[in-house]
Amino acid sequence: MLFVLVGCQPLDQPRSLPSLDEPYFRCRVQPILGRSCAAFACHGDGLRYFRVFARNRLRMTGKEGDRNAALSDAERAANFESARAMIDGDFLLRKPLASEVGGYFHRGAEIFGEGNVFADTNDPDYRTLAAWLSGAKEDPACIEPGSDQ
Repeated sequence: MLFVLVGCQPLDQPRSLPSLDEPYFRCRVQPILGRSCAAFACHGDGLRYFRVFARNRLRMTGKEGDRNAALSDAERAANFESARAMIDGDFLLRKPLASEVGGYFHRGAEIFGEGNVFADTNDPDYRTLAAWLSGAKEDPACIEPGSDQ
């Protein structure tokens, strides 16, 4: 039996991720992820592949005194790269979307019993994520809400 793999990238080569606007992420997407995804039982768990650093949630330092501090540049960069890595297969959009409207199974909907993060594609936060993935841009001088800068 002969198997031919066409279009596969060797495992030892990093996958190239799309170029997405970092200021748009910082000012519009980051607050959504912090609010909707960063709970300790969800993606605020450092053991998860997709993890989100946020105020009063998971922090890089692990120090209780730093928990409510503004996100560090390293935490912001980690959130940006983590979100970009979830683009394959539309995971960033479809995982938190209700399965009844085309989303993927999301255990968070079962754990919290409140349904998925997005009930449908008309949710303003869903539309913000979709805009970022479609190339939306933000003023580079934009300051992330709640950043204390």
